[in-house]
Amino acid sequence: MTDIIIQAYNVLDEIKEDSKYIKIKELDQLICNKYQKEMNDFQKAKMNYDQIMSEGGTYHPDFKQSVKQFSDSKTILYSKDEVKQYFQIEKEFQDELNTFLYEMTQAVSSHIKTPDKMGIIKKGGSCHVR
Repeated sequence: MTDIIIQAYNVLDEIKEDSKYIKIKELDQLICNKYQKEMNDFQKAKMNYDQIMSEGGTYHPDFKQSVKQFSDSKTILYSKDEVKQYFQIEKEFQDELNTFLYEMTQAVSSHIKTPDKMGIIKKGGSCHVR
C-alpha cells in the first residue's frame, strides 16, 4: 500500500512539472495581478445575480439589471487575451488528465467508470472488487 502512495506522489510531482500546468499557474498569477478590478466586478455581479436568483429568480424586480451587469462583467473579463489563453490551456490539460485517468483505470479494470472526453461519467458498468 505504501508503494502505491509513493507512486501517486511521484505522478503528482510529474504533473506539477508539466509545461501546461506551469503555464496555467503563471497565467493565474498574471490575471490576478493585472485584472484585479475586472475580477472584483465579476465576483460582485455574480454574488448579486446569485442572491437575486435565490430571492425570486426571474420574478425579482432587479433580475434584468442583474443579468445584464453579470453578463457585461463576464464579457469584459473573459475577453482578455490572458484569460482566453488560460481557459484554452486548462481545457487541454484537463483532456490530458482525463486520458491519463482512463488509461490508468483500463489497466486495472475495464469496469471502472471514467469520464469521457466531455468529462461526463456515463451510467452503467461497475467494479466488483472482492
